[in-house]
Amino acid sequence: MALSRKLSRPPFIPPALHSRLIQNICLFVVVLILVSVILFNLREPEKVSTLPYQIYPRADDSSHHTVSEFLPASVRPGTDSVRELCKSFPKHVLSRIQPVLKTGHGDDKERLNAQMDSTSACFAPDELIVFSDLDEEIRNHHAIDILAHLPSSHYNATAFRMWGEYLAQKELQSNGTLDTEAQVKHINGWALDKFKFLPMMERAWAMKPDRDFYVFYETDTYIFWDNLFRFLQLFDPDANIYMGSPSPGRRDPKRGDQGTLFANGGPGYVISRGAMKTLLQRTTDSHGQYIDDPLSVKFSNLNHDDECCGDSVLGWVLWELGIPMHGYWPMFSDYGLHDIPFNSQHWCQPLISLHKTSSKDMVDLFRWEFDQHKSQRPLLYSDVWRFHKPGTVLLRENWDGGRFDAFDPPTELVIESSEECGRACDEDLSCLQWKWEGRDMKKCTLLGSLQHGRERKEEKGGNNQEAWVDYTSGWVEQRIRDWKENQDCSKIEWLGASIERKL
Repeated sequence: MALSRKLSRPPFIPPALHSRLIQNICLFVVVLILVSVILFNLREPEKVSTLPYQIYPRADDSSHHTVSEFLPASVRPGTDSVRELCKSFPKHVLSRIQPVLKTGHGDDKERLNAQMDSTSACFAPDELIVFSDLDEEIRNHHAIDILAHLPSSHYNATAFRMWGEYLAQKELQSNGTLDTEAQVKHINGWALDKFKFLPMMERAWAMKPDRDFYVFYETDTYIFWDNLFRFLQLFDPDANIYMGSPSPGRRDPKRGDQGTLFANGGPGYVISRGAMKTLLQRTTDSHGQYIDDPLSVKFSNLNHDDECCGDSVLGWVLWELGIPMHGYWPMFSDYGLHDIPFNSQHWCQPLISLHKTSSKDMVDLFRWEFDQHKSQRPLLYSDVWRFHKPGTVLLRENWDGGRFDAFDPPTELVIESSEECGRACDEDLSCLQWKWEGRDMKKCTLLGSLQHGRERKEEKGGNNQEAWVDYTSGWVEQRIRDWKENQDCSKIEWLGASIERKL
């Protein structure tokens, strides 16, 4: 029988750990490791590295003296022939400043005709670039199908479902049914618009390279060319300049979700030679071969069906290239002529463009403007007031007097008629005009700025589609006269770049 022997220590503990001191040290190390693991898992996540915010250009207003390029500066009243008016247009400026009109085959024909009889009336075919979504003749200008040479990825990618509108339009043109009822029902020209902006940049430069500035505008844009030519004299064309009326765009996740802005295409926008070069620049290898795609291909992924607008895409691309927009609202204005809110912000300031002015007003304004040019100062908002002269008529029935700077009368007033609405405006010293929505609506609105408005006959409206409403508008004549006399426009300043004025 084997003899049994008592073990002096457990067999699984190595001799080196037999010492209690060593065991305690090991226990401490294990606990320390566990605590470290727990603390590591509870730590705050490391902040993702972000790019610094981009700063939007800001500048003080400037009182630089400018002189009209038009000769003679003013055309005498009574001259109504477009040919006669355009004799004074400074064609030599077009060697430096390139106008570019964007339209589409489905554009409203009345609006297009008004454009060609006003803002674009003085340009010869070789002076104005016209981009569209179909090759065709517009008056004596050839409209270029700017979409025709885009790569096939636009045709096939699922992100470009709206591209079918373009192909359908081409098919209708080929089979002779383009301007029939079929087109009206099936072609959505707005869906094609977003695709035009990037290739427009490439083609404008290819056709008219190295211009100081490129002025892009649309069929419902009215441009005061004399003022724009004066304003552009203040800028270096080789700087990165992208100017217009700011609108909110995408947010930039690489810059802490910073909000971005783009120039609204409706009031028009200007891109300098320097910015165009930056926009179109491509990278080459050591042998001079391009290693990246051209602009319209490089950023084509932005033109998906969920993207609202091409001007937003263009603004984002420029932002990505380090060119934030210069905000020059309200000189680049998103108002139509009829709804300009004349007030201290819209009186002594030069006016460069308007958006969504009626077709008749565009043509009439063009003829009127030629008699208003002054050699030694630009046209101001206060000058444009003289076109309609709002506030010189006390009352207009079937008239919507405007919507800006609107506020309600005191709640304690019970207003049941247009007369009572007018009295409420008389009693409020901040009120310059009023609007009464009568019949079933019975709503009084007071307005703190001076607006012309538009004809508006009775209609069904409001939440109750069976309710009828008619419109009456009135102006406080003496208060308006006093306000105008208190405005001092003796010192004229061009507004500096700012986004705060509008946003």
